[in-house]
Amino acid sequence: MNFTSIFKSISNFQFPYTLEETPNHETGLWQVFNGTRKSDSLPITAFKAKPNSTNAPLISNAIHKSKVLKIPGLCKVLETFDSDANATFIVVERVSPFPWVELSKFSKNKFALGLVVSQILTTLKFLDAFVLGTLSEQSIYLTDKGECVLFGLELCTKKTDVDPYAFANNLRVYAACMGIPMGPEDSKLIDPIKLVQLINRILGTIPKDWKIPASALEKGNMTIDKFVDKIHNTQTWIGNPLIAIHREFTEFHIKDPEGKLVVITDVENIFLDSRDLLRNLLPGFLENLIIPELCNMINLLINSQMNPNAASLSKVAATKLISFIAILLDLSFENQYFNEQYKQVVFASFKLQDRQIRFLLLIYLPKLIDTLDSNDVSSKIYPHFIQGLTDSDATLRLQTLKSIPIIVPSITERQLNNELLRYLAKTQVDSDIEIRTWTVIILTRVSSKLDESSRSSILATAFTKSLKDPDIKPRLASLYGLSEAISLFDVSTIANKILTVIAPGLLDKDPLVRMKAKDLFERYLNKLESQAMLLQEANMEIDKSKDIDFDSYGTDDTQLVEQFMNNLKITSVNTNISLKEEEESKENFGELPSHMEANPFNGNLDVGNTVVNGDDDGWADFDIDDGNLANNETSSSQFFNQPVNMVKSWNDELNEPEQPKKYVSPLHHKKNVVIPTTKKASLRNGGIASKHSGHPIVNKKETKNDDIDDGWDNNDADPWDEEW
Repeated sequence: MNFTSIFKSISNFQFPYTLEETPNHETGLWQVFNGTRKSDSLPITAFKAKPNSTNAPLISNAIHKSKVLKIPGLCKVLETFDSDANATFIVVERVSPFPWVELSKFSKNKFALGLVVSQILTTLKFLDAFVLGTLSEQSIYLTDKGECVLFGLELCTKKTDVDPYAFANNLRVYAACMGIPMGPEDSKLIDPIKLVQLINRILGTIPKDWKIPASALEKGNMTIDKFVDKIHNTQTWIGNPLIAIHREFTEFHIKDPEGKLVVITDVENIFLDSRDLLRNLLPGFLENLIIPELCNMINLLINSQMNPNAASLSKVAATKLISFIAILLDLSFENQYFNEQYKQVVFASFKLQDRQIRFLLLIYLPKLIDTLDSNDVSSKIYPHFIQGLTDSDATLRLQTLKSIPIIVPSITERQLNNELLRYLAKTQVDSDIEIRTWTVIILTRVSSKLDESSRSSILATAFTKSLKDPDIKPRLASLYGLSEAISLFDVSTIANKILTVIAPGLLDKDPLVRMKAKDLFERYLNKLESQAMLLQEANMEIDKSKDIDFDSYGTDDTQLVEQFMNNLKITSVNTNISLKEEEESKENFGELPSHMEANPFNGNLDVGNTVVNGDDDGWADFDIDDGNLANNETSSSQFFNQPVNMVKSWNDELNEPEQPKKYVSPLHHKKNVVIPTTKKASLRNGGIASKHSGHPIVNKKETKNDDIDDGWDNNDADPWDEEW
């Protein structure tokens, strides 16, 4: 239903509330909508009338009485709208129908139901001057603080103004609209009788010490006001601590800090004496009444502890804080209620230096973490939590250490891989054996969350250090950690680092450590062997390595001698061929001069302006004039008009046919070119001498258009020639 459009049609009136589209409850006279006030988002409940010609007087009376009656125990009316018969509203603070379907649950706590009855009786006592007439199950509602209130003033009339005939007619109409029994038409009896019926419905039976007053009330011999005064002195009323607590909380807002502390102390006593008293209460009683005020008191005590001027509370702050925080945590977790006030108390409590409070918080930490987001944990809890690892008390250090796996998923990577690991490095050398042992256990439990790039080194270092611990517990813990972390190490890390970590344990002085180290070593070794088998299967076709007998390696030189002799034979054959060719040359050209018999080209020969250096030293000599010309006894004139003994070069037969002329760089014409020859292979190096080794290559003088014959031409194109 669009309520805004309805009110806009009325003189452009703006409805100041936002209501839900569908009602959450409905009776024969009213539709009940939840909503909020636009100005401040206050939760409200709006009762929208269902008018017709028959019930119009009842609705009109309810609107009127809602405006004038401001009695505790009635729904607190914020505003009424009755200018339009089709849009008649009574707006009250948020209420909800009494959960009658859960009455069996509440019956487990008889004091909680006794509190319900006391609240109804207190309201009727204030209405003693009026006839209500509508008291029934449908007229009882609950506030967000779990307090019972009444709604339904359709028949409400001042006792002095009651018209018996009109009242009876209206009672019949009301009963028909609501679908309930009409009850007695006598205005003096209707409320007492309905009250006794309601008490019996809530409690299941009338308490023994209430039966006599209830009987007198039902017969009209006692007013409701007198009945309430009578049962105030009964054990059922006096012995109900919840009634006294509720009365104190109704005045809580006007009490000073000391008075509020007294009320919260009463709650503490109830909690410590009988925990069941605070179970199975009406919805909202703990969450919106007790817990918020408990949070306020804890904050007040924390501030007074930090402020020496607040002497009145600072004296008891230290003794009361631990108890109040414990009650808050227990009640919050049992009722799964975690509002912003609760979170702020938790954050403030972690800042306290009191060891008892910090130990209490560590006990509840597994539950606390689930109620907070990661940002709050890492920024508001972790910085204070981690200080427990440096506390002088070993018990607190140990409990903090044990709680690390709980907080690790909620902290940042920097906090885990930098700050936390530094603290663990210190606890690993703690004087307490249990702390050293638990350090290894905790490191094992969080190892899967460590940075992969540094995890192997960190674990190897930590486990190595613990294996050297003088006490057996840390050593066994180290072996346990290595056993649990085996899946985190790759085979390369196992081979290079982990096996060397376990190996010292094989020589431990304790037999249990040696046994466990041996079993663990075999586990890691089996993992390596399994990987090796996979490598062997993958490389089976290409793996053709053969074993070497290094005992006899290099002692048999038979093959080396045989190779040497074969090379010697080849060299001898080539030498014989060279000598034969030299003899043939002598027969054709005659004897050479004595000083040239050893090397026919020992001097310089000028043939057709082509200079040949007889002292050819291979690639090492490119100088034409090496200074021997002036001192050489044999001049070039000795060869005039004489035949020259020429020996073919080894690559003469490879010379290509004459090719088309190419461009030759002018650099080639600045001096005569001497082409080095391949040196004769040395017999000492095992080389094989070529057929014409040791003889220079004699080239004719280059002309301007001739190609340079470098003695290395073959049938393929010369890349240098192509470049030019």
